[in-house]
Amino acid sequence: MIAPDSTDHEPIPHIVLLAALAAALLALGIYLGTLHPGVGPSIDSIELHTAALVGGVIHPPGSPQYLMLGRLMMAILPGHSAAYRLNLFSALCAAAAVGVVYLLCYRLSHHFPASLFASLTLVIAPRFWYQANIAELYALNSLYVAAVGYLLLTWHQTRQPAAYWAATALYALSFGNHLSMILLLPMFLYAVAITDQTKLTRPVNLLITAGIVLLAAAQYLYIPLRAAANPPFCNYCPGPLPNLLDYVRGPLLDYLTGGPFKQAMFGLPRRAIMARLPESMGAWGRQFMPWGLILGVAGAWDLLQKDAEAAWLLLIGIGAEYAFVMGYDIPDWHDFLTPCYVLFAPLLGYGALRLWLLLKRDSRRFTLKGQMWADYAYPAALTAVGLALLVLSFFVNIPLVDQSEDTAYEVNGLALLAQVEPGAWLLMPHPDSAAFYYSWAVRYLALAARPPVELTVVTPEQVNPPPGPAPYYLAWADAAPQLEPDALLANGRQILLLDPGDERAAAWGLLPICTPDGESIAGYEVVAVREGGSIQPLMGVSQWDAVRESVVFFGEAASCPD
Repeated sequence: MIAPDSTDHEPIPHIVLLAALAAALLALGIYLGTLHPGVGPSIDSIELHTAALVGGVIHPPGSPQYLMLGRLMMAILPGHSAAYRLNLFSALCAAAAVGVVYLLCYRLSHHFPASLFASLTLVIAPRFWYQANIAELYALNSLYVAAVGYLLLTWHQTRQPAAYWAATALYALSFGNHLSMILLLPMFLYAVAITDQTKLTRPVNLLITAGIVLLAAAQYLYIPLRAAANPPFCNYCPGPLPNLLDYVRGPLLDYLTGGPFKQAMFGLPRRAIMARLPESMGAWGRQFMPWGLILGVAGAWDLLQKDAEAAWLLLIGIGAEYAFVMGYDIPDWHDFLTPCYVLFAPLLGYGALRLWLLLKRDSRRFTLKGQMWADYAYPAALTAVGLALLVLSFFVNIPLVDQSEDTAYEVNGLALLAQVEPGAWLLMPHPDSAAFYYSWAVRYLALAARPPVELTVVTPEQVNPPPGPAPYYLAWADAAPQLEPDALLANGRQILLLDPGDERAAAWGLLPICTPDGESIAGYEVVAVREGGSIQPLMGVSQWDAVRESVVFFGEAASCPD
């Protein structure tokens, strides 16, 4: 075993690469057991499912690389549905990130058990684990964070130019998945400052770097090209303009810099930031448990004494990410802490190593059936304690992250779509409705069906402009005249509803649409309108007589038949 303070900076031994692969495969096995089986659960996940499926565009600042890779993964990965295959892509990225974290910790410690311990604590960190189960940008982003950190540390230790150029190319490419990678720029510049400043001062190196950046930036051409193609899904779509220069300076620039979300950056008031600090520390503790947090802090402190440059490389990356998140005024700010967890895990492993060596040294003061037994008893006991802590964390966290049984959107949505008639409209609920996310899942399922189900989603005032063109979406202001009682009686269009408490449906009679097992209501069909004191059916007399006992009006409770 190589000592942690060794000056040996040779390439990683093959046995270590195999150990990293084993850690990644173990992580993948865990994630496959908790993987979300279909569309959902969050609105961002459903948005990614839909956009990747149809070659669409998501909300600013966009993630063209993820959408292109996601569309490819939907085509080539195994699985029962396109949504499942995109979820599987997250599991693969997260597992790969675990393997790279193993290598990163080994670069710091040159210690097999410590590296394995570090990577396994990340595997079962609940936020990282949860993001490995669903379609999200964070798993691929974590892989980029780990890989860039590993390559920069490798370059610093070995001075091999190939490691620097690989880090540069990977770092530039990572922006196509998530623009938050800009927060690792201080870490990148620090690595250059302590390793070889000529990489950014020599003209030829600057030209090569500029070429890499421009090539990587080309992936953002996906946004205007796909927007111009008028795909079925284009959320906050910048839209094509005849004049290219005006388009680049106007809608496209606004989209790429965050669109309506840019004011959230550094937008949190100072008092709210102070309140978020202890909450963020609590979130950090939930990822690694208190014992892991202590080991990580101890590892950072010890590494600062022995290899300050390597320690600061990771700490600068963690600090920049953390400082930004503390001022980011969005509800899901916890997810943006994930890069901090990825860079913290190797420090936790280093802290575990220092504890290992400390106890191993102290064990020599005692005799347990001879000195040889003492040399092995304490490390063995520490290993058993470490495994026990990991197992405990696993069972504590699995109820928080397991998505394997979350099939409600899929089951309910397919039951609803089975009743859809050509030209039907689905009334999307208000964003504060419990059925709001479900309405996005129904849109995905309609597009994913073969052949696709013809369904127009009518968006509320709060979702304007709609996240796609007609006939896939229609704004409420345009649809409202055709939803008046007289119009409904005249046009015969099928209207579907998901939230019976929607005040816009106050005058409508709703027929529940139940799942095949009759256990849940998948949605409602508008089958009557109330005008004054009379009820006007939207169907024939015989049909109305067959269903009228099941029809509910605003404020009435609906149920599936026994």
